[in-house]
Amino acid sequence: MMDQADFRRAVLEKFEEKEELCRAYVDSNIEAHRKGNVTLRLTDKTGAPIAGKRIHVSQKSHDFKYGANLFLLDEFPDGERNARYREVFSEYFNLATVPFYWAELEPVEGKPRFAADSPKIYRRPAPDLCLDYCREKGISAKLHCLFYDKFIPDWLPKRDEAEMFRLYEKRFREIAERYGNGKLYEVEVSNELLDEYRWTTQSVLCNRRDTPLWAWKMAERYFPNDTLVINEAQQLPSLAVHDYRAPYFLFLESLMNGGARIDKIGVQHHMFVGSHGPQETELPKYLKLMDPENVIHGLQILSDFGKPLEITEVTVPTFLGDEETQAELLRRLYEIWFATPLMESVVYWNTADGTAYVSPSGTANENNVHGGLFRNDLSPKQSAQMLKHLFGEVWHTELDLETDADGRVSFRGFYGDYEARVGKTAARFGLRKGNGSVAVQI
Repeated sequence: MMDQADFRRAVLEKFEEKEELCRAYVDSNIEAHRKGNVTLRLTDKTGAPIAGKRIHVSQKSHDFKYGANLFLLDEFPDGERNARYREVFSEYFNLATVPFYWAELEPVEGKPRFAADSPKIYRRPAPDLCLDYCREKGISAKLHCLFYDKFIPDWLPKRDEAEMFRLYEKRFREIAERYGNGKLYEVEVSNELLDEYRWTTQSVLCNRRDTPLWAWKMAERYFPNDTLVINEAQQLPSLAVHDYRAPYFLFLESLMNGGARIDKIGVQHHMFVGSHGPQETELPKYLKLMDPENVIHGLQILSDFGKPLEITEVTVPTFLGDEETQAELLRRLYEIWFATPLMESVVYWNTADGTAYVSPSGTANENNVHGGLFRNDLSPKQSAQMLKHLFGEVWHTELDLETDADGRVSFRGFYGDYEARVGKTAARFGLRKGNGSVAVQI
C-alpha cells in the first residue's frame, strides 16, 4: 500500500533525476522568449520630457494565457459558492474555455441554448452567460469545440451520412453567425479525433477517411477571421518516442497537406490517476506524462510545424490529500510549458474538487483524481496558490526606476500590459515582442 511519500517519490522522480536538463531548458528559454527590452520616453501633456523623476513600473497582465474551463459558472447549488467562483476565476486566470458540446448546446433540435437565460444543464453554462462574464472580467474566451462526435444529441440521424454532414455544417454556420469574427480568443475545430475508436456515441462520419479534413474546411469557411485550434489528448509521450512517425504528427501533417488551415496546435496533459480505479493501480500508466524529457521532446517535435502551441487541458492529481506534491508537480510542468518558445497558452481543466466529469455508466469518475486547484468550497489548494505565485510573482515585473534628462528609462520585463506611475499620476503601456521603444504621456 502506497503512502504519501511513496506517491511523491514516484511522480517527482524523473524531474529530480533530470533537474539539470529542466533548468537548462526552462531558465534560458524563459529569459529569451518571455521577456523583452523596452525604452520608455515619458512626457507631460505639453510634450515636455519628465526628466529625473522616480517612476514605478508595474506589470498588470500577461500576454501569455493561463486559464481553465468555465464549466462551473453559476452551476453550484448555493449563491455563495457561485459568487465565490466568479471571484476566484478572474483572480487566478486570464483565459476561459467555454463549452459548445453539441449534446448539451442543442438537446432539442432547432432550439440551441445560446442565450444566458437558457435552461440549465450541469457543467454546460450557456455560451452567452460565459461571454458576458468574460467581457465583464477582461478574460479571453475560447470555443470548445465544433467537431467532437462523442457528445452529440440523441436526435441526430447518426447513420444517415448525408444528413449528418448537413446538420454539422448547419451547426458550424449558426455558431459562426453568433460568435465568429473575433468575438472569441480562438475556436477549437476538432477534439480528440485520435480517440474515436473508444467512443460509443459516434455517428457514421467517424468511419469516413475524409471527415477530419471536411470539418477543418467547414471551419475555415465559416470562421475565416478566427484562430483555429486542433485539440488532441495525451500525445506527448508518443511524440517523444516515435518522433515524426507518431500518430499525432502524421495526422497533423496529413491535414495540413490536405489544405487544412490549422493556426494553433493543441495537446492535452490530463493525468487522470484514479478515474478508472485505485490511484495506486493506475499511476504507472501516467508516469510517462511526469517525465520532463518526454514533455520537452514531444513539444519540440510539434514545434517543427512552426505553429503556435497550446496545452489545451490539464489535470494534475492529488494523492492521499498531499496538496504539496500536487503543487510541486504543477510548478515543474508549468515551468516547461511557459519556457517552450512557441507556447501561447495553458488551460487547466477541472478547477474545483468534486465537480469533474463522471461518465453515464459510472466507470469513469474524474472526481477520484482529486485534480482540482480548489477544494469544493472554492478555497485554494496549494496548487492554486502556486499558479498564482508563478504568474503573479516569479514571472512578473515590478521596478522602481529613474528617468534621464530626456525622460527616458529602459528595462527588461515579461511581455504584457504595464502601468508607469509618477507620484499619483499613472499611464498604461504595453511591452510586446519587437516594440523596443514606447512613448508614454503622463
